[in-house]
Amino acid sequence: MTDKEQQESFAARLQRIESGKQGDSDAPTPPKAVRPVNAQADGSAPDSLFIRNTLIWLGIIICAAFGSFVGFKALPDDLKNTVATITGMREAPSEDQIIADKLADIVENDVMSFFGPTAQPQAVAQLNGDLVDLTQVATNISFADDTTEIGQVRPFARNASCNLRRPLPNEKLVNIRVENGTLPAPLQAFSASALSDQLMRNVTAVTQNGAAYDQNAQVTGAMSSIDVFLTDNTAPLYLALQNMGNGIVWNIHAAPGVTVAHVAIVSSEISGLANIAPTTTFDALLVSDFVPADQVITDDQSDCMVRPWRNPQPDWIGSERAAAGDSVTADQLQTYTAGYIAYDRWFSENFGVDASTDVIALRETAHVLYGDIPEQPIAYQSLAGQDIHLMRTDHVLTGDTQSRTDAVNRLHQQTLLAAVGADIGALNPAPVERRDLQ
Repeated sequence: MTDKEQQESFAARLQRIESGKQGDSDAPTPPKAVRPVNAQADGSAPDSLFIRNTLIWLGIIICAAFGSFVGFKALPDDLKNTVATITGMREAPSEDQIIADKLADIVENDVMSFFGPTAQPQAVAQLNGDLVDLTQVATNISFADDTTEIGQVRPFARNASCNLRRPLPNEKLVNIRVENGTLPAPLQAFSASALSDQLMRNVTAVTQNGAAYDQNAQVTGAMSSIDVFLTDNTAPLYLALQNMGNGIVWNIHAAPGVTVAHVAIVSSEISGLANIAPTTTFDALLVSDFVPADQVITDDQSDCMVRPWRNPQPDWIGSERAAAGDSVTADQLQTYTAGYIAYDRWFSENFGVDASTDVIALRETAHVLYGDIPEQPIAYQSLAGQDIHLMRTDHVLTGDTQSRTDAVNRLHQQTLLAAVGADIGALNPAPVERRDLQ
């Protein structure tokens, strides 16, 4: 190629290049991709943004949890327990725990015990469980206290057979059954056999069990009293006074025009009567004369079940606890029921009506009223200066409380020493050291 031809070829190439540059400058410039400020070169979020988002969500979760906790704590206890159990926050309670929770709310109160009603000191018990204030029934009220001195104690013989005088056709039965009285009685009474039995238990505890002799384990013959107010004058009254606890002095208060024909006592301990008319007859049964204290009640119980059981009622605290699952109380109520069935059989045979007939039945009371509330309150007859007709027994103690307590202590000490023949310590001598002979 000649120089001219090379020059023409170079000029042509140069022209083509320039033409190409000119074409590019006329074409629109494509938009440049904008990368987010917080984006990495590969498009992913930076570490600082991830941490920030995590902290935000964590804060939201904590606030929600705290709010739920505060709301949960504000719920009632029973609803909290339900929610906790459903959500798995707490294990479902065991059956024993459920029963224990129920029983925690079923407790004795001022007017109802495990085993029946208890009347307050100023309340007078009537038929059908009604109560009336004492001041509506009696006036010039004066209770016995630690210093009250009674009149003479007039012993009478207990019935030797398992029956009582039957009510006559013209007599109205007054059926009163309690466990204990709550008024004090300024005397104590117990038998020599009861004293011996108590001392034997004490000695056995020392010689068989190695226990220290318990000076406080005593038979005391402590008694209480109950006021019986009578206003029914429609017929001569036959009083059936029954109790299953400590001995009771039944203090009779008959309104004018009321005739008490006969009083029959059934008691677990030595009991008696005060303030009865000279024409009133009476007889009595002591439970231990016929029924051993530890006798088990069975379906083939003998016809001489004279322990005056009361029939369990649905409103007893014990009945409510048994229904809630208290098996121990349920067993005790079964004993009450079996005892009442046996007692009812004997009662019906002796009195001609069943044991529930017009009964005034309580666990404890100080006063009972048979008849209407009197228009004029009855003049109260205190035990002070009154003769007490008492079941015959071996030891009867009167006087103030301290003198009676001292007398009980002397009787126990003297009887024990007479039986042992030496100091009480001889019952359980110290061990003798054994020495081998050389």
